[in-house]
Amino acid sequence: MEVRNMNRMQKNYKPLNCNQIMALGSKSFYAASRLFPARLRGAATIIYTYCRLADDLIDKGGTKKTLESLRKRLDRIYLGKPANEGVDREFAQVVMKYDIPKELPLALLEGFEWDLDGRRYDNLDELTDYAARVAGSVGAMISVLMGVRDSRVLAAACKLGIAMQFTNIARDVGEDARNSRLYLPESWMRQVGLDPDTWLEKPVEDIRIRSLGKKLLEKASSYYQVSAEAIFLLPKDCRVSILSARYIYEEIGNELKKHSFNSINYRAHVSLSKKLLLIMKSANDTVQSMLLPYFKKEFSDKSPLQSNLYFMLNPIGNKFRGRRCSTRPLNFLQRLEWVIDLLLKQAERDKYQLVDSRHPPRQ
Repeated sequence: MEVRNMNRMQKNYKPLNCNQIMALGSKSFYAASRLFPARLRGAATIIYTYCRLADDLIDKGGTKKTLESLRKRLDRIYLGKPANEGVDREFAQVVMKYDIPKELPLALLEGFEWDLDGRRYDNLDELTDYAARVAGSVGAMISVLMGVRDSRVLAAACKLGIAMQFTNIARDVGEDARNSRLYLPESWMRQVGLDPDTWLEKPVEDIRIRSLGKKLLEKASSYYQVSAEAIFLLPKDCRVSILSARYIYEEIGNELKKHSFNSINYRAHVSLSKKLLLIMKSANDTVQSMLLPYFKKEFSDKSPLQSNLYFMLNPIGNKFRGRRCSTRPLNFLQRLEWVIDLLLKQAERDKYQLVDSRHPPRQ
């Protein structure tokens, strides 16, 4: 896919091949993005590409000046005057068409700023704040793209991003340490008798580090479980893509488990054959969710929304409050599910139909 800019006023502009960038940068995200419906595939790929290129600018020798440049470019994107560089013009088209709140990419850049500051995290709450910015924000942007407006489903999308980031951190402990980066909660390290600074100077394989990677993956697993139910409340033609991303990333943790959580000498990855199996599982789960009316009807997680997600959820709620999402034509399976739903609801109403207003409902 070659993405064209929204106007051709700058004749020297060369459109980016976003698919190629994603394929080289993140094979798991690329595989999942190809499963998006055609109506959203290009826009989703552009969002991923924008995030990836911004991350690369920071990660590969970026400075505060680089970050300031990214923020100024984002300002221009939201003014409708994108710079003629990177993926800015394509991203500007997406944020304009889908009304993506500026607070979401700003949160991403804030997370990158924490990386530039060399910030380390004392506890899980602090690490979650970081993951919400660098990964939860991406989940929120993709959710807005899909037309999600329910705050709990949006929160679950953020949690899915957080789970993926926790998985990345657990997988990359050794690689990060060799680059003088540490993301494991330092209070966890002290609890098992490790001094963070001392270990970072010489990041050797240690059974205690394995235990912390396992602990972080367990937390990621709880977030994966929370997000699982919400995925079946997404638009039906988007479920395979998001389910695939979830299953593939969760499998990274399973691969790490097979190697006793040794992330110092081993970098877990998911084989192509396993990815294909997980994609088929995602497709099967999606078909079941459309055919079986009891599979999902509402999000059962009624717990209070996490306060550390408000800064992303509130702008979405404020922007779309009172606005109705458009409904696309249904395909055969969707129409079939709709008919089954209708028949079940009618049967339920008939069950409680009043014969006479003076009598109670029939049993």
